Amino acid sequence: MLNEPSRHPAGPPVSSAGVAILGPVEQPAARILCLPHAGGSASAYNHWHRLLPPDVEACAIELPGRGSRFKEVALPTMAAVVEHVMTLIEPLVGVRYVLWGHSMGAVIALELARRWCDRGRPPHALVVAGCRAPYLPGRHDRALSGLPDQELVRELSLLEGVPLKMQQAPGFIETFLPIIRRDLRCREQWRDDMRQVDVPIHVLGGRDDKAVSRADMEAWKAYTGRPVQVHMFDGGHFFVRESQEQVIHYLTQVLRP
Repeated sequence: MLNEPSRHPAGPPVSSAGVAILGPVEQPAARILCLPHAGGSASAYNHWHRLLPPDVEACAIELPGRGSRFKEVALPTMAAVVEHVMTLIEPLVGVRYVLWGHSMGAVIALELARRWCDRGRPPHALVVAGCRAPYLPGRHDRALSGLPDQELVRELSLLEGVPLKMQQAPGFIETFLPIIRRDLRCREQWRDDMRQVDVPIHVLGGRDDKAVSRADMEAWKAYTGRPVQVHMFDGGHFFVRESQEQVIHYLTQVLRP
């Protein structure tokens, strides 16, 4: 990238009030700000810094109600989530940065991009993954958040979003499914105003994703007048797990000035 700052030795993420800084960099030239999928936590990004250039810092958002903030009350609406994250990342957007969001996180990232554009500190790019263009109608006849427990688990299994071992773990239905259900409801009740962002958008997807088609991804072109790049990787809805090295290589190219 631009220089050779020192990255602190590998160890536990440096976390504070909802932001996990993975492999902290003393003077980062750029940052990737990572937003979680429904039910996801910052731990999904724990190893990203090992594949990034030494002057790029990965920062993962931990929302209330999951991960290290499990005991906190989850935020009830998308507007509340976005306002909360705006406060969390304000100290981090003083350098070149990219917003990354997977699935529900892509919607959060879009709303953040709008607000930071309004404030005169737009992201270098918006990167959305595993997410249909938000204005498209839902694929299901009824809201996923309202499905009975076992039906919801089956739907999540189709996306490979919940490993079988986790589904079979004692307390999964009682403890973790409500977190996912709340996030799904938050996304379902959000209404898009179709306001564009004046930043490039990169749309990433899995070739075997059963929920998001190439056409769904191309539809993100409605959200900017700037270039939109669509790129496919091996894997399904959670292709990032299978193609992590390739995805981070792509993000490194996006971050270039």
